[in-house]
Amino acid sequence: MKKLGVAMMVILFLAVLGGAVWYIASRTAWVTGTRPAWWCAGYGVAVVLSLTAMATYAGKFTASPLMHLFTVLFCHLCAVLVILLLTLLAVDMVHLIVPFGKTVFGICVLAITVGVSAYGIIHAASPELKEVTIELPHLDKEVTAVQLTDVHLGHFRGRKHLQKLVDMVQAAGPDVIFFTGDFIESWYNCSEDVIAPMKELKAPVFFVDGNHDTYVNAAYVKKLCRAAGMRVLENEATEYAGLQIIGLDYMVADNTARDSMHAALSNETIQSVMPRMGVSDAMATVVLHHSPVGAGYMEAAGADLFLAGHTHGGQFFPLTLINDRMFEYNRGLYRRGRLQVYVSCGSGTFGLPLRLGTDSEVTLLHLRPLKQ
Repeated sequence: MKKLGVAMMVILFLAVLGGAVWYIASRTAWVTGTRPAWWCAGYGVAVVLSLTAMATYAGKFTASPLMHLFTVLFCHLCAVLVILLLTLLAVDMVHLIVPFGKTVFGICVLAITVGVSAYGIIHAASPELKEVTIELPHLDKEVTAVQLTDVHLGHFRGRKHLQKLVDMVQAAGPDVIFFTGDFIESWYNCSEDVIAPMKELKAPVFFVDGNHDTYVNAAYVKKLCRAAGMRVLENEATEYAGLQIIGLDYMVADNTARDSMHAALSNETIQSVMPRMGVSDAMATVVLHHSPVGAGYMEAAGADLFLAGHTHGGQFFPLTLINDRMFEYNRGLYRRGRLQVYVSCGSGTFGLPLRLGTDSEVTLLHLRPLKQ
């Protein structure tokens, strides 16, 4: 039954993909006055190569200059094709209401596609500082923290991008830094030299891994983090600045649930680990986990704040709408009983290097004592 469900999903995906390729090709052929079959073949090849680039970019073989160029080229091409599809749909709807010639149609589609693609790619590479104030019980004085997450160093983000993030963090002057995973997404740009800017940070950094760190090699990524001066937490608790900090490895919520985007990576679950963490009833407790799952088990254990990333907030429209239904906690601040949950959109991108409807963020958290 499970295999049948997977097969149906694959068939549905291929049908939608094929329909999208046919639609783009037929509208391009109409504008240019050419045969749609040739456009369909060309777009089809471009889509296959783009999907191949996104599916293989984490592999060691993509670290070569040639494969890096292939990955960057076709992932950017895929981003443009997505914008082209959305633009065609929007202009077609207007065209149904107010008909106009195919020359005007083509110019509008080309101008919008180029403009939106350029904006989305540039916007994704321009992180912003987002400030959030959270009141916590058992906190004696305000603690200023920064949350970094989903940096995704790899084919699209390297040392220059990381230096920009480090400079932003330094300017904010936090007491502590929480890094909630997906630091590195491919073997390209996976080195001590690339992450060297992390050594400049004056505040202590507490790190937990994410799914993309495990796709590369979780043990190696953690080794690089430790070499850069970060404190890697592996299902353990520590204390700093009046906070109890619990760091969890990337895992699913429990044995009955599966991560909505990835399979379980270990036998441990948040349900099995949280009772062992010894949550303090005398200190404000912050839990770090890459994916925003298992909040109920953290609340039951007595935690006060859960910081996560992973979702990217959907990254670009219309996935922003889909994500709101996929994830109970997608982006921003939520409350679940005594537990507060903050999900950052992250400062990097996955797959398509663009953002539309979300921001690349570094989060400045003002943790303040709870007002009685």
